[in-house]
Amino acid sequence: MTTPAEGPAALISERELRLLNVGAGLELSPDGSEPLSYSARLWAQLSLPYRDPGPVPEWVRRNNSITLSISPGMTTAKDGSRRPAYPFGVIPRYLMTWMTTEAVRTGSRQLHLGPSLSKFLRSLGMNSSGASSARALDQLHRLAVANMNIEDLRTSGDRWGITGANFNVASRYELWFSKDPAKAPSDILGSTITLSEDFYRSVLEAPVPLRPEALRALSGSPMRLDLYAWLVYRLKYLERPTTVSWGQLAGQFGADYKVKRQFKAAFEKNLREVLVLYPQAKILVTGTGIRLLPSAEHIPDRKLRAI
Repeated sequence: MTTPAEGPAALISERELRLLNVGAGLELSPDGSEPLSYSARLWAQLSLPYRDPGPVPEWVRRNNSITLSISPGMTTAKDGSRRPAYPFGVIPRYLMTWMTTEAVRTGSRQLHLGPSLSKFLRSLGMNSSGASSARALDQLHRLAVANMNIEDLRTSGDRWGITGANFNVASRYELWFSKDPAKAPSDILGSTITLSEDFYRSVLEAPVPLRPEALRALSGSPMRLDLYAWLVYRLKYLERPTTVSWGQLAGQFGADYKVKRQFKAAFEKNLREVLVLYPQAKILVTGTGIRLLPSAEHIPDRKLRAI
């Protein structure tokens, strides 16, 4: 005789069951019941820190020949003190998705936080309390002041070259914080962020469509969110089988892991969860890396044409 803890229900966790339910819903409704969200192509190829890098002059991620380096900008506190600060964690990823989605939706560089940001955070299952809004504004401030550089190494015959660009996410920002963190998030009303011209153009050139249901289900882990956006982008354009080595994956997704074994375990765990929500993705995990095979698109073309 088995106890309830030993029965079939114990074989799958509550989180796994939620993922399976969301994945089944996405398969049954490929056109979706909610408006699409979008990621900038850059953040489907590279990403932000998982954790606060601390007092270091720069933070670097690599994707094959492409290198992204981020230097912390200086943020000003309520008392006037200044300190360097990196954007990090889940919230900046949601903020970047919100900014890209709003830029695509409105066709404007100037974005108004107000009800739009609060509604977006709620749609992703985030608490829209005053404290949560304050954390979102803090990370938005960090994003706005961060200095970013992207470089691409190239070879041609007996020469090699490098192309690069310096950019910021925002060219201007006005952020209003509540003096009482417990107060309602309406205190952010009047807050705006104006995307830099370079970043805005890159956003509109090739935004990566994402399902908000999947973003919500994958909350809590920045690696899960990065993997989801990367797979949607990579498989959309994949024409032939390609192997991505563990070394390449570590450069792109594992900068915060000191031990390769720990990164590999975390990557495989998060990949399994992402694949529940993107079952059309044909992925083989091997000893040398992962094998990407041409797969059905996550979001049908007819959905994109309807936007």
